[in-house]
Amino acid sequence: MNPLLLGHVIIFALSAIACVATIPQARKIQHPETREGLIVFLGSVALWSGGYIGYLLAPTRAGKLAFYIFGFIFAFVAVGAWLYFCAAYTGRPPRHAPFRNLILGTFLFFTALKVTNPLHNLYFTTEWVTEPFPHLVIHHELLYWIVLGLSYAAIAVGFFVLMERFHHTGSDSRPLVVLVGLSGLPAVATIIGGQVDWLLPLMYEPPGVALFAVGTLFFYRQRFEAIRLTGESDKPAIFLDQETRIQDYNQAARKLFPALEDSFGEPLEAVNTALADHLTKQDILAVTQDGETRYYDVSSTPFLAGEVTTGQLVTVTDVTERESYRQRLEEKTEQLEALNRVVRHDIRNDMTVILGWAEILKDHIDEDGEDALDRVLQKSQHVIQFTEVAREFVESLSEEGTAELEEIQLQPLLDAELAAVRDSFSNAQFHVSGELCDVSVQANEMLSSVFRNILENAVRHNDKETPEITVSCEESSETVQYRIADNGPGIPDQQKEQIFGKGEKGLDSPGSGIGLYLVHLLTDQFGGDVWVEDNNPTGSVFVVELPIHKPSNKAS
Repeated sequence: MNPLLLGHVIIFALSAIACVATIPQARKIQHPETREGLIVFLGSVALWSGGYIGYLLAPTRAGKLAFYIFGFIFAFVAVGAWLYFCAAYTGRPPRHAPFRNLILGTFLFFTALKVTNPLHNLYFTTEWVTEPFPHLVIHHELLYWIVLGLSYAAIAVGFFVLMERFHHTGSDSRPLVVLVGLSGLPAVATIIGGQVDWLLPLMYEPPGVALFAVGTLFFYRQRFEAIRLTGESDKPAIFLDQETRIQDYNQAARKLFPALEDSFGEPLEAVNTALADHLTKQDILAVTQDGETRYYDVSSTPFLAGEVTTGQLVTVTDVTERESYRQRLEEKTEQLEALNRVVRHDIRNDMTVILGWAEILKDHIDEDGEDALDRVLQKSQHVIQFTEVAREFVESLSEEGTAELEEIQLQPLLDAELAAVRDSFSNAQFHVSGELCDVSVQANEMLSSVFRNILENAVRHNDKETPEITVSCEESSETVQYRIADNGPGIPDQQKEQIFGKGEKGLDSPGSGIGLYLVHLLTDQFGGDVWVEDNNPTGSVFVVELPIHKPSNKAS
């Protein structure tokens, strides 16, 4: 066989073999569209090379022409697959590309022209020659050079978006840049193929593609994927090998951790101990720069070869706003706990002492001072009761919506609360309309605070000489409603929600008291609701609605 012919066959055969051999590696790429684009690209280049091998070895003119057109078509397919791959790799969804139907139509049109070239010879003409060996010479026509120029322009766009991604990540992507550059060198052979004696007028890109595929997928696949992942956002990212040695990082990571500069190959622990520790911790990493402390969440994405971890991509996410909010909440919680201790111990103890001394004075004052003493006793009792409400309020906030609930019988609970308010407010009359509903609800011991606050509120804010409070209940298949009606002054419509602090301002809502706000918080924790209606002819009706707990829905 002629050495020149043998050399061309070997070059294209090796290109086809290399492309086919790298397809299993390409299938390991995690990103679906990048994987699809690269596999189709490698397959089309392998068929392109195979077409040229057939063109060189086919014994007849018709066979050579058929193989040449076959390879010619898959060269065009390879250009489309290359653009698809580059778009997917750089985060541009190829399936949503603008004018994709127009692009597909243009591809099919030029493919049809290639297939029918023997009829019109717009792409190329052929001539059988015997030197330096018997072969079919291809003479390219104007349309060929136009389509070749358009193809190279499309390929250049793909190279540009790749280089843009490499630059954007700021990682040490020089090996990949060199590979991309080498894959473009065969284009020179394509352009000068008709003017050099030892080159045939063919497209020599397959060897360059093979070099790119082998270098990328066998030697730099992990870094190849790391660059794609880090380029998808501006978050700091660091690529570590199996032994947590630094292999790459992007610009954002270098800016956040200056010690990464020139740290390739060093263990992460030696470069930044705190960051290395947070690879296995669940807490937040604090980084102080220029006197400002910011907080970051550290996550890791492993690279796998089968079931073996070969590396990991460490991504650092700024969570300063979230962490600052958490710290403010934690600080407020501590302040509430401190307030709770002051209210429960200091104020309550002092008021108990005041109440005790005031009661001793009953036998030592004249008739003119009895009214003043009664007021002192009444207010002292009110302050003590307020400290209890404040304690329960703080405890309800500390539950953070995750209170453990249990089955509670409502009838004995209401009986106990009615007995308590009858003892505390001897001047008021408490009635029960009908019978109290004998049902169970899901709640906890603080459910008693809901009814106690409403009952006491109905007496304290009543302007009648004898406050009258009537309790009734209504039961449905799913819920129970307790209605607590009074004969007081009533509540204007515009304040009916504000008194519970249900607005965004909570306790700052006009007319809201801590007791009713506690009622709202607790009923919400128990899966229920509370609202107020007008009573007839005067007063208000506080309605507490709770879901009934039945054996059939215990699991829920």
